[in-house]
Amino acid sequence: MSIEQQQMLVNKEALAKVEWETSPVAPAASGEVTLSIDYFALTANNITYAVAGDSMNYWQFFPAREGWGRIPVWGFGTVVASGHPEVAVGERFYGYYPMGTHLTVQAERVTANGMIDAAEHRAGLAVVYNQYARAGVADARRDAVEMLYRPLFMTSFLLADFVEDRDRFGATSVILTSASSKTSIGLALLLAQVDGLEVVGLTSPGNKTFVEGLGIYDRTLAYDEVTALDAATSSVVIDMAGNGSVLASIHKHFDTALTYSCLVGATHWEARGGARELPGPSPELFFAPSRIAQRTKDWGPGGLQERFQGAWDAFTAAADGWIDVASEQGTAAIGSRYQQLLANDVSPNLGLVLKV
Repeated sequence: MSIEQQQMLVNKEALAKVEWETSPVAPAASGEVTLSIDYFALTANNITYAVAGDSMNYWQFFPAREGWGRIPVWGFGTVVASGHPEVAVGERFYGYYPMGTHLTVQAERVTANGMIDAAEHRAGLAVVYNQYARAGVADARRDAVEMLYRPLFMTSFLLADFVEDRDRFGATSVILTSASSKTSIGLALLLAQVDGLEVVGLTSPGNKTFVEGLGIYDRTLAYDEVTALDAATSSVVIDMAGNGSVLASIHKHFDTALTYSCLVGATHWEARGGARELPGPSPELFFAPSRIAQRTKDWGPGGLQERFQGAWDAFTAAADGWIDVASEQGTAAIGSRYQQLLANDVSPNLGLVLKV
């Protein structure tokens, strides 16, 4: 019996334009594994994937026709057809999926922990995105936390390690923009454990109460309150927002007291321009897969995972109750939530778990 799949496509030049594509699922050839996508998380991080789709190769993971792209998401899938002797129908895998119903991967390096998609179009892309981890029996709450936070918390973990590895760049304060974002929350929790380091969260006025309620920032300010900070304090800014005018205001306020400027995300993607010829240090892009490669070399494959797992366990214990999960199904619901995220109109305490 033939199976049809649906996948969401977005226009690369106008991200608000969306189409749903229906096509047959080809039978799994030798070495191939077809997964039915159980559910996936949709966060501001996925908007960043779309904004940086060409510059950082995110569109290459799930190619589409000219001018259109498939936004990657993190989720769980169940094997419905297998042409690989070490992968059984019914197994579940956590990893990188398109926003849709199915994905077929070329399974290689299959182990007790998972597999790699070795499809030709994914060759040369960051290996962390090509890994699919074997998962146990479904648990709605645990799986939701995994999808919503784990990929972002890895970036938080790597950033915290980077800051400490560089002796905080000589700063006594770290300023995080988009303080309500999941990456900033994870990073703030980790940096709060560093003695003598003040962690400042900048956020929109509407999210200020939520951020303050987390209890992990030493100070929480709205974006237009940057001047309330002591301009003489040696500071690092880690910019998750991608808002050029906000970043410019920080640089102008601190000038040479700003010891490092780090670019990470683009939660405010619509305002990502506006930062030109800034005083102080030139902003530098942080690319998590490069840091993973470096720390894997430094610590060995098991060393990185062991350190991360300890931090992850502590984070999940602290984060319990921070987020309300909204589980929704269908193309209309997914399209609506996508448009809300694109407009930066989703409450920070709401986690979206979706299924086509």
